[in-house]
Amino acid sequence: MRTILISFVCLCLLLGVNCSAQASPIINGSFEGNYLGKDFVTLPAGDTSITGWTVVSGSIDWIESYWQPSDGAKSIDLAGNEPGLIMTNLTTEIGKTYRVQFDMAGNPDQGYDKALITLLTISMTDSDGAVLNAFDFIQNGYNKDNMGWTTLYFDFFATSSTYELYFGNAKEGPYGAALDNVRVDQAPVPEPSTFFLLGAGLAGLGACCRRFRK
Repeated sequence: MRTILISFVCLCLLLGVNCSAQASPIINGSFEGNYLGKDFVTLPAGDTSITGWTVVSGSIDWIESYWQPSDGAKSIDLAGNEPGLIMTNLTTEIGKTYRVQFDMAGNPDQGYDKALITLLTISMTDSDGAVLNAFDFIQNGYNKDNMGWTTLYFDFFATSSTYELYFGNAKEGPYGAALDNVRVDQAPVPEPSTFFLLGAGLAGLGACCRRFRK
């Protein structure tokens, strides 16, 4: 009986886990790169110094040691000398649901609350299915050593194999929203065949148990 139970547990694990390797839809979500040798550098519009990302407009600060990152060694202030907008490309599978997660804080040099926007679109020239979100961060009580990083997210259903994901500062001036640890994962949805096999396994286990009780 013990062997049967162990075998059934193994079956459940195999059914519940998708063993095929899934490539991440996003590149360099923690904004890592070569050693800067300074607290931060300001990157202007058009800059592609951060692997996988482009500064679309305004400017941003690429933070190395100025404050505590959420993940890895670097993070972003979405307002350098003025509000900035950055973009990365996502590779997705049509018909799948994805979750975009990121960690948000704020530049503690100014105590006002921070805000950012996210825009997900097939392209800036094709707004079909575009998803726009706004997020806020309460700055009070946080500093460079305790940034108060908060994980936020939104979901979307892929109707295209490629998307552009934008993050922008939502307030005027410098001292903007801080961004780090952007990740995109496919939502795990069990296939119908999984439920059929699991039900058959449960029925088989019940039959075995009845035989052992006799």
